[in-house]
Amino acid sequence: MIGVLSGRSVSPDDLRAVVLAAGMGSRMNPLTSERPKHLLPVAGEPVLKRTVRTLFGVGVEEVVMVVGYLAEKVVAALSEFGSDRIKFVRQEAPLGTAHALLSAGEFVSSERQFLLVYGDVTLKPEPVERLIETVRLKSFDGGVLGVLRPDPWKFGTLLVKDGLLQGILEKSREVRPPAIVNAGIYVLPREVVDVSRKIGLSPRGEYELTDALVDLVRTGKRIAVLEDPGDWWFDLGGPSELLRANVETLARELGSNSSIRSGAIINRGVSVLSSFVGEGAFVGEGSFIELSVLMGSTSVGRGSKLQKTLVLEGAKVGRGARLVNCILGPESSVPSGVELTGDPGEPVVIPPHSTYRP
Repeated sequence: MIGVLSGRSVSPDDLRAVVLAAGMGSRMNPLTSERPKHLLPVAGEPVLKRTVRTLFGVGVEEVVMVVGYLAEKVVAALSEFGSDRIKFVRQEAPLGTAHALLSAGEFVSSERQFLLVYGDVTLKPEPVERLIETVRLKSFDGGVLGVLRPDPWKFGTLLVKDGLLQGILEKSREVRPPAIVNAGIYVLPREVVDVSRKIGLSPRGEYELTDALVDLVRTGKRIAVLEDPGDWWFDLGGPSELLRANVETLARELGSNSSIRSGAIINRGVSVLSSFVGEGAFVGEGSFIELSVLMGSTSVGRGSKLQKTLVLEGAKVGRGARLVNCILGPESSVPSGVELTGDPGEPVVIPPHSTYRP
């Protein structure tokens, strides 16, 4: 059930967070035909679950989740955390990140400061904790986390002077890489809600939170920029970044080990390196799995080789197949003996409920 937030007595020292998870993720099609992109997995777990767990781990007491597209699936996926710690509000129309924040306005209007996180980026506890500490200890009005990227023209580049935000240059080819970009992780003052009500439409026809943030700076608010190397940060904007997030997170979190859930069947002669194998998955004899994710109820035929490949729920790989840099949608299939090699920047994507035809 998605409803209006009810008031709750919360200590002034309690930390609240808003997570924006209302969008469909059209650039992730066809993988988002049946779920929001926020529920796509990173290293075997929906990115949104990882986000919520990280927020609670850094001291957040309560989260408001702004939902929209396939909202009930988001609610169901997060049910394990309990309704006392996560509240859901609906963004009725996809009108941008500032508009999404206004959907949660009642939740934060009494807060001096609050966390806000985009629901399609990955988090790491330590940088989030440092951002909170920086803002609180130095009495800044707010803060934004910036990460170093070799492709800053895909994001908003942060303009910084003496550690404070001066402006944001959106997706500009004039920026010389590498550069510090907006990670979509903020500590914001409550005044951002009022400012968000007053901003105009951006060139792409949306009400942008970054415009509200820049307006705050123009009014004299001191918004700190915490810079981080960002090797843990991924913005799940499309299939290539989704696959990269999985591969690099597996390598960082598992090393040469693997995570194999109960109920998975791993036959003899199988090598599983730096990979996740979900509950009920089947891996046939003599197969080789490396830096890959096999979600629940997937099947890999005998003698197959998968490297840097994401296999979503119920998908099947035939015997002797060779897959590199691929994403298999739910309930899709790859016939026996097929060889598919994608590029890291453009992986092979098999749509849900389809069979690859050579």
